[in-house]
Amino acid sequence: MIVPMKQLLLLCSSRAKTSALAALRALGCVHVALEVRDSEAIRQASSALSASERALRILDVAEKNGTFAFRPEASSPIASLDLTALLATAKEQAAKPVTTVDEVNLVAEMVTRLREEAFALRLEETRYAPFAEVNPATMAKLASAGLPVTLFKVPESTTDLPAGAFTFATEAGFTYGAWVSPEPLPAACEVIPTPTRSTTERREALGNALVEADDLVAALCEEAPKVRPALQKALAACAAERTAAEVATNLRDEGAVAYLKGYIPEPATEALTQRAAEEGWGLLLAEPDPEDPNVPVLLEPPKGFRAIGTLFKGLGILPGYSEGDCSVPFYVFFSIFFAMLVGDAGYGAIMLAGTLAAAAKFRKNAAAKPVFLILTVFCLATIVWGILSGTYFGIAKEALPCCLKCIPTVAWLGQDANIMFLCFLIGAVHISVARLWNAALLFPNIKFIGQIGWLGVTWSMFLIVCGIVVSWFASPAWTWYMLGGSVVLILIALISDIRHEAVNIGMLPLNVISAMGDIISYVRLFAVGLASVKVAENFNSMALGLDLPLVVRVIAVAAILLVGHGLNLAMGALSILVHAVRLNTLEFSNSKGITWAGQPYTPFRKPEA
Repeated sequence: MIVPMKQLLLLCSSRAKTSALAALRALGCVHVALEVRDSEAIRQASSALSASERALRILDVAEKNGTFAFRPEASSPIASLDLTALLATAKEQAAKPVTTVDEVNLVAEMVTRLREEAFALRLEETRYAPFAEVNPATMAKLASAGLPVTLFKVPESTTDLPAGAFTFATEAGFTYGAWVSPEPLPAACEVIPTPTRSTTERREALGNALVEADDLVAALCEEAPKVRPALQKALAACAAERTAAEVATNLRDEGAVAYLKGYIPEPATEALTQRAAEEGWGLLLAEPDPEDPNVPVLLEPPKGFRAIGTLFKGLGILPGYSEGDCSVPFYVFFSIFFAMLVGDAGYGAIMLAGTLAAAAKFRKNAAAKPVFLILTVFCLATIVWGILSGTYFGIAKEALPCCLKCIPTVAWLGQDANIMFLCFLIGAVHISVARLWNAALLFPNIKFIGQIGWLGVTWSMFLIVCGIVVSWFASPAWTWYMLGGSVVLILIALISDIRHEAVNIGMLPLNVISAMGDIISYVRLFAVGLASVKVAENFNSMALGLDLPLVVRVIAVAAILLVGHGLNLAMGALSILVHAVRLNTLEFSNSKGITWAGQPYTPFRKPEA
């Protein structure tokens, strides 16, 4: 169920704001309505949180040998260092352990600066390459002796250079040279500025910059396993501090009184009321407005179905507060869709073995248990479906081992037309659950008749679609009468509230046609499952059809089967994310009226240790 919420208004003395926040945090059950989301304290806390997130990303990039792109801000001490000072600082830092968020970020900034400097030095090297060795100190001495030297380039076609011009090389349509004369440079020549360092110094600086950058990254990788837990703790602490800053900002003053708005689950109101009496707070509890989109959702599915919350969290979906808890139908039908889309008992067994192995490895991690539980259910459902249909790694039934041949199967599932009929039937039942649920909630309001009408439309479309697609099925003669009567029921419900439903009356024909599309959409279970079986069969045929020497053949067959079935299994996982999720969050949810726009219940509490 979705736990009922109460909207609250808490009043306290402005002088006791700090203690009130501490008491609320200790209580840990109030979801604060964040109406004000910007303040200096929030900005500072957000900055600290961003720094912690950045430090963890830096460790990930370093360990994956990725390219750093963490440029220092103008206020950073690294930003203003010249190359010499930067190299000295980097050498010193590489010898020290990295233990904090700031140190990790500082190292990343140094690496970025060093690689930027190395890039600039490479560009400079390219620019002065035609001159071979260039030493600005030597050029300065010549200038003091009355022989100023100016580097230049001129189009290759220029041939009438005066005697003071000495050429070195010709590249990309330009001739590069030096003008050794106190006279002005000829107009045809383009001045190239004197470099700030000699060629030897430049190459040395380039090498040093690259070496120091690599040393810093190596040191960071070495320290990563030790520092990562500290950074994760810092991240959690910063997130908690930002939450605290947001709550403190929303505890606003009105003279001598401060007030805070929020929400609290009904079961926790007694504890809050008791605490309010102890602290001397004023407290107003009320039912939330049904149209309030900000009421948080605390989902508590029935005991046997609570693992579905893990899937909701992973998908980033949550029903709205007034939309109802669809955990049970979601869990049941998702398991069916999972099984049919993967469709192979062999794949199900492999996934189950992997799930059980991972569960054993992480058995001490309580947070991971729901994940392994729900995966186990999905894998078992896949194995059952594969056994019923006699599908094991796409192996032909006559080639199966005797131990698998003796397992009874359902011969009816061996016909494509039957599977399509089953898909349409599952779709009709799935959508009917939503319509009956709506009708039960609306009764005795006359609008419940409309949901009964849509239920009739759903089954009418089921009969029509099966009559068109399933070869052995013939739609009953009364199908169109049922469809017409169902549309009349829908119109009665719409006309009863015509002021609000006028648009829906106009859209009714399109919505009825859309109901047919919803039923047809479930054929994807057949199509994707069949494609998976055919891919497996083709890889088996490819592997067993090789005409090679025995040793080479064994290796080739093993490679083809491993790669082919691995790819097929990965495609099955992708199809689950696309199709199984869609059928629940689109076809079913549209019929039920679930928008998945719920906001999670996030009470103001101390972070878990």
